[in-house]
Amino acid sequence: MLVTIIVRTTYTEERALADFFTQTFGVGTCTILWKRGRFQCTIPRQLSADEVDQLKRAAQVEHYEPGS
Repeated sequence: MLVTIIVRTTYTEERALADFFTQTFGVGTCTILWKRGRFQCTIPRQLSADEVDQLKRAAQVEHYEPGS
């Protein structure tokens, strides 16, 4: 089941987000869209607490909002 999460960071962090999701889920499994000053990321499942911490270290994340 795909999940859409919201990540608030600068648009220059898109590459860091893509690299993180590729390492976590594999190539071609995620979609990242820049909308209204934040990224909408469609991923295969929710991130675990450890993965959220890793995401915040990989990209300069200001806000992470788990999706549904």
